Amino acid sequence: MQAKFGAPRSSYARDCQPVTNERLRKMMVTASVGPFNVTGLSPAVASLGGVMAEVKRAQPAVYQALGSAGMLCCRFQRGSTSAISNHSWGTAIDLTLNNVLDRRGDGNVQYGLTLIAPIFNRFGWYWGAKFKIEDSMHFEAGRSLMDTWAGTA
Repeated sequence: MQAKFGAPRSSYARDCQPVTNERLRKMMVTASVGPFNVTGLSPAVASLGGVMAEVKRAQPAVYQALGSAGMLCCRFQRGSTSAISNHSWGTAIDLTLNNVLDRRGDGNVQYGLTLIAPIFNRFGWYWGAKFKIEDSMHFEAGRSLMDTWAGTA
């Protein structure tokens, strides 16, 4: 990510901090993606809008229940003091259902997320439920999307 887009900032912590890289900051947008507004990398926000339009069409009840716990958040990955979260580039999002955030690492997954994960996958996004430590609230743009977006940045 750093090679493609640059470092979002020079230092990180466990908590969210703003993007300080001026070039990257100019690539951030805030927009509605349907059921909520997000701030993130411009092409990621556009892609997420397409995902949400398909979720609305294919899973309207889930769409109505969806909320966001955030997209752009410069910080380390949870539990790390060196790995930078993809949220730092605004290319990942944590979702809620009925204002409930699925608990990371508990081995359980909210049913509605299982219904929309295949839609995210079709659009080139990965689901955190299959991470080493289950993180089913988390969806992030895949490498092929990043490569495409880096070519247009």
